[in-house]
Amino acid sequence: MEPTIEEWAKRLRERELSAVELCRHYLGRLDDAAHLNAVVARDDEAALVAAAEADARRSAGEDGPLLGIPITVKDALDAVGMPCRSGSLARLDDPVRDAEVVRRVKDAGAVVVGKTNMPEIGLSYETDNRVYGRTDHPFDPTRTPGGSSGGEGAILGADASPIGIGTDGGGSIRVPSAFCGLFGLRPTTGRVPTTGAWPPGRAGSMFDLTCVGPMGRSKADIAALLRVLAGPDLVDPFVPPVPLGDPAAVDVTRLRVGWYVDDGIAAPLPVVRAAVESAATAMERAGAAVAEVRPPDAVRRATELFFRATAADGGDGILGLVGDRPEDHVPQFMDLVLNPPYGGSTSAVDYFGVLQAMFDLRADVRRWMSGYDVVLVPVCAGPAPRHGEPPAGVPRERYLRYESFNYTHTYSVAGLPAGAAPVAVADGLPIGVQVVGPAWREDLVLAALGVLESAFGGFALTDGLRPAVASAADRAGA
Repeated sequence: MEPTIEEWAKRLRERELSAVELCRHYLGRLDDAAHLNAVVARDDEAALVAAAEADARRSAGEDGPLLGIPITVKDALDAVGMPCRSGSLARLDDPVRDAEVVRRVKDAGAVVVGKTNMPEIGLSYETDNRVYGRTDHPFDPTRTPGGSSGGEGAILGADASPIGIGTDGGGSIRVPSAFCGLFGLRPTTGRVPTTGAWPPGRAGSMFDLTCVGPMGRSKADIAALLRVLAGPDLVDPFVPPVPLGDPAAVDVTRLRVGWYVDDGIAAPLPVVRAAVESAATAMERAGAAVAEVRPPDAVRRATELFFRATAADGGDGILGLVGDRPEDHVPQFMDLVLNPPYGGSTSAVDYFGVLQAMFDLRADVRRWMSGYDVVLVPVCAGPAPRHGEPPAGVPRERYLRYESFNYTHTYSVAGLPAGAAPVAVADGLPIGVQVVGPAWREDLVLAALGVLESAFGGFALTDGLRPAVASAADRAGA
């Protein structure tokens, strides 16, 4: 298992190695994991230049948790010097400026070593597209790492990148984190600006559903990255100046913790139920007050409302952006756009009704959450499924209804901070648990993720799952 960014930062600070040496190390790790097809764009020369600049900044007396740390970025976010395709053949121009979050990590001294694969414009939990092809799971090539931040999930799960930035609309950080044995956090809606994401979505039917957030191999790592990403940029209209809390200041023994597995929509596998129950027991042993709870009835509409929002214009906006030639898109993308599972809107009045129903669900869930500090629920009804199949044994013909993901859709529509942590392994696959907190209380979510990391081992749970792969250097010498 590779060191965490916290450990790498300590070694950089103590001059045990340079940022250039660390960058070369991870460029080699990316080579070793090339079989996953997780990283779709690199500029090694520019990365080494950035690493040398980080070394110069350190020599000048600067320090920081990301200074000299390599980072990978989902291909939905602009990074100058590398293309940003979002899995689509439609975007041919390269970025002329960094996305705001990319600018922030670069300013903090992080070294962008690659862009990671995703389904076309993020519309799937299977990472596949006509530009770059399919990404495989780091432990089993017959399975998906999830989506839409599936490339990030795969490369981090392979221990080939130390930290990454993903985006999450309906579960796109939490699902690949759970499938690949990682920590991931979808912040509160409005915590992190999406400026420089492609396609931009604030003025579209997705409204404020899309969030940018950290993915990594420890709770401390994603907390450190969140501190760099968070805060207004005076461009994204949904990001107010709300202070970010400190998870280290949270007294776990005073937390009120609820948990549930049954939401009336998803049918979780026994291993998922057991993982959530184990997480609840761990919180109780840490001193928290824990109780099994029943979610509000509103959560049963979460998946329907999420997809009705994305199909509010009947798919016209998406097809106008990326084109309607079937050969340019994978079949699942075309099926979802042309045959939205819950229908689209037929008028502006209908769309406004969908928005109002979403806001009503948000209000119901937030009122319910006021009785708890964190709530533990599944991320998905099952572990990573085989390519082209829905999770948890759902019949293939019901794949595009995405009911197994109602747990993540609920808190996307509610706009609440939600993280994923690895809790168990079943049949060689990680099982993650979702931790949800009240609005703007990422500190509570991170504190609870820390409890689960201590109780179950975190990323170390997957140490024996990664297949041995010869390094690029070894292959060159063979």
